[in-house]
Amino acid sequence: MEDERGVDDLIDIADEIPETLGLSAGLTEIRATARGEGLSVTVDVHGMLVALDLGEAALEKGPAALAAEISRLSTEAGTRALHAGMRAIKAGTTPAVTAAVGDALALPPESEPGSEAGVAAGSGSGSADDAGDGPAAAATPPAPTRSRRRPAPTDDDEEGFVLEPVKD
Repeated sequence: MEDERGVDDLIDIADEIPETLGLSAGLTEIRATARGEGLSVTVDVHGMLVALDLGEAALEKGPAALAAEISRLSTEAGTRALHAGMRAIKAGTTPAVTAAVGDALALPPESEPGSEAGVAAGSGSGSADDAGDGPAAAATPPAPTRSRRRPAPTDDDEEGFVLEPVKD
């Protein structure tokens, strides 16, 4: 689906957003957390990792499995943060702006609350918590979905997972 709107049309839509809503500041504070066995990943609305908590159970997985689980949970939390952002945009802008952003993001449908490992997204509070209580909620695997995820890393790396500093 190709977007027929030009730059001027998008600027007109953006001009419809009231400046007093504090929408930008609210979007900045959105966080979503996904939890796995011994592992918690929190991202912001841009998908940037803002917190990573590793427990003993996570460290016992081995480098490749741990990296794959962090990637999976980051994707899950990022999708939930984007859904929270869309709810904020819908509440604070016009239908035309909401539609334009929704079309650009092309998010998969939002799952029912509590249906995936007790993960919830928060908006404005700066955090998100499990909807379930205790280990039972965290141990429930998410329902399999067809998404645009990256394939899991292969185990053909003899040296294991190595973190390297970012070079400017």
